[in-house]
Amino acid sequence: MSATSSEQGVQASGRGRGERGRGFGGRGRGRSFAARGQPLVCKFYLQNRCGFGNNCRFYHPPSSAIDTNTNYNTNETVVNVPTNTSAVAKKRQFNVHKFNAINISKQAQDAEPRPYKDMEGPFFSMDIECVATGYGHSKKHREPCRVALVKDSGDGEISILLDECVNLSSMKVVSYMTELTGTTKDQCLNPEAKTLQEIRSMVRELLPTNAVLVGHSIEHDIEWLGLEKGADFRDSFCTSILFRQRIPKNLNSAGNSLRRLEEDASENEQHLKNKEHKSDGKKSSDIDVPDDSKMPIPTRYRIFSLRHCCINMLDVDMQEASHDPTLDAKYSLVLFNKYRKSPVPMLRAVRDSLHRAPATASFASTNPVVDGVVLTLIGYKMKASARFIWAWWLQCKSSK
Repeated sequence: MSATSSEQGVQASGRGRGERGRGFGGRGRGRSFAARGQPLVCKFYLQNRCGFGNNCRFYHPPSSAIDTNTNYNTNETVVNVPTNTSAVAKKRQFNVHKFNAINISKQAQDAEPRPYKDMEGPFFSMDIECVATGYGHSKKHREPCRVALVKDSGDGEISILLDECVNLSSMKVVSYMTELTGTTKDQCLNPEAKTLQEIRSMVRELLPTNAVLVGHSIEHDIEWLGLEKGADFRDSFCTSILFRQRIPKNLNSAGNSLRRLEEDASENEQHLKNKEHKSDGKKSSDIDVPDDSKMPIPTRYRIFSLRHCCINMLDVDMQEASHDPTLDAKYSLVLFNKYRKSPVPMLRAVRDSLHRAPATASFASTNPVVDGVVLTLIGYKMKASARFIWAWWLQCKSSK
C-alpha cells in the first residue's frame, strides 16, 4: 500500500497515532487534530511557559514556523505550520466569578495578622536531615543523621554554629539516601561522630533562652531534637507562612457559588453572614488551614518549598545536588530577613509570582522510591507494581 493511500485510510477512519495522545491531538477521543488537518498549537509553548516539553499533547511548532509579527494574545492566533495547515490557539474565556473568587481569597490573606513583622531577635535557624530506618514514608521510619544550626548576627552575616553528623552505629539503617541527604554511611558510622543526645546538648548550649528559631517547617526540627519553647528558646516561626498563597479550595465550585449568590442578590447579605464552612475535621488553629468562617467560599493554602522560593525570589538553587542542612538553614534566614517587613502589596506580588512560576520538582516527586524506601504515596503503588511484574517474570521463567 502506498503512503498516500495509507494516510487517506487513517484520515478516513479517524484512527492512528494521534487518536490516543501520540500525535498532534493528545488524549481526546474520536478523530485526532492531525486527522482533521488542524493541529492545535500549545499556547504556553508560544509564551515559552510550557513545562511538558516533548510530552505535551499539543503541537510545538519549530521556531522557524512561528510568525513573530502575529499577536498571540488574540483569539485568532495563526501559526505557519510546516504542513501548510492553519492552527488556532484559542484564548481561554474570562470568567468574572472565578476572578472574584481568587480576589476574595487574596483580600482575606491580606487582612491576616502578621506577627512576624515585629519579631525581635536574636534569630537562629536549624535544619535536620534524616536516614531511613524503615521502608515507609512516615516519620516513624526516619532518624536524624545530620544537624545544622546557624545564627543571624544582625549585620547581614550568617554564621554556622554547628554542623554535626549523628552516630548511627547502634541503629538499624535501611538506607542512608545519600542522593537526598548528602550523608554517607562512613560519616554516620565514624567513631568520632556524636550521638543525638550529645548533639542535642550542644544545641541547647548554643541557643540562648531568648532565641527565635526560623525555618521552613521548623516545628519538625524542634520536635526531632526535643527542644521546649520557653525553656530552650523564646519563640519560633515557619517561613512558609510568609510565602504561602491563599486560593479557593475548588475554583470551579467557588465561581459557581459566587454566580448563584449574584443571581440571588436579595439573600446575598444574609447568606454571607450565616454561611460557615466545615474544615474537614481539622482545627481552625492549624497554621495550614485558613479560617473560612466569614468567607463566602472555602479556601486553602498552597505551600511552596524552600527551594521553590529561593529559585524564584533569590535566583539561587541551593538544592541542585543533595541537601545541605547548613544551606537550607542559611537561606531560610535570608528569605525571612528580606521579606518579613515587606508591605502587604509587595507580599501579594511575591506570592503571585511564586504561584504563577513553574512548579519546582522535589527529589521525592522525581524519585518516589530510593533503595526500596518509599518517599511519596505513589511509591507504594510503584513497589506493588514491581512485585507483580517480578512475580510474573519468575512464573514465566519457571514455566519454560
